[in-house]
Amino acid sequence: MSARTGITEQHAAELSIAEQDSSFSDPGHGHSRAAWVSVLVMIAAFTFGTLFFFLDMPTLVWASAGLLLIGMVLWPILNRAGFGPKDH
Repeated sequence: MSARTGITEQHAAELSIAEQDSSFSDPGHGHSRAAWVSVLVMIAAFTFGTLFFFLDMPTLVWASAGLLLIGMVLWPILNRAGFGPKDH
């Protein structure tokens, strides 16, 4: 174990491999504006749908269901528009 870094030589070698090998690189995992906007729209739709269901407003419950579907379609649209994950 190195006193300076606090890791073993084997772990340091594994980290070195991860830095050089492209198969270890992070593909983005949804860290894009397209993903965040889509998820936030779907969370808002679910929240409003639950609230409107509780308040017995069936028309707005269905409107929230429609907003949920829009949120599902929004990610591929925004991704194609250039708001998807960027290469590092």
